[in-house]
Amino acid sequence: MAAQPKPAYQQIADDIRQRILDGDLQAGDKLPTETDLMADYGVSRIVARNATQVLQGEGLVEKRQGAGTFVRGQRPLRKRISGDLYGKRPIASPMKRQTEAEGRRSEWEWQTRVTAATKAVAERLGIEAGDDVVRTTYRFFADDEPVMLSTSYEPRALIAGTPVEQPEGGPITGVVPRLDSIGQHITHVTEDVNARAPRPYEAEQLQIAPGVPVMAITRTYYVDERPVESADIIVAADRYTLSYVIPLPPLES
Repeated sequence: MAAQPKPAYQQIADDIRQRILDGDLQAGDKLPTETDLMADYGVSRIVARNATQVLQGEGLVEKRQGAGTFVRGQRPLRKRISGDLYGKRPIASPMKRQTEAEGRRSEWEWQTRVTAATKAVAERLGIEAGDDVVRTTYRFFADDEPVMLSTSYEPRALIAGTPVEQPEGGPITGVVPRLDSIGQHITHVTEDVNARAPRPYEAEQLQIAPGVPVMAITRTYYVDERPVESADIIVAADRYTLSYVIPLPPLES
């Protein structure tokens, strides 16, 4: 069966996309108006509008009220070195260390409360559904720009009555040094990474442009085989790349 020709709006979007990728249209350049596209391609206004909406949905262009449609600046991807965050045992927050290593100011806001573990959270932490967990939500900033969201869960039984029962506001911050201080020495960390469209509240809190996906990371800390903290982390995909360092064991002699 012969391939069906693409709809006109997709053909126009393909043309403009290629011009952006080739560098003919660069960040900040204004796209042709709908009237110009109508004349150039011999199409209706709705076809011209659909073409620019496709590009906006891909995160390549942005509409500015009263000004027109412009090529979006593609942010340089900063490395978020997940696989080597713990090349050295941290004494504070690894996110703070990484952000400041880039020469940017690191800040974060948080809210902590005790809640009942859902079935999904209980499975991740190896506890019973309904057990108390300490749930902390974070929003991290670099130079006032929101860069990451995180929601962490810790079994309350593990930290209740200790000086680090509150993940923030206590004498020590950062999962590894906090738990080190109460004799719970984390031995390894696992991460599962997926890409997806942002939820509306994620797009709002991270100021994500339309069409930009997020990386959703599930990170769990273990003491031997016991999970002691698990977190859901959200990062805008146009701001960071995940870079992993994976050590290999030496050759056996």
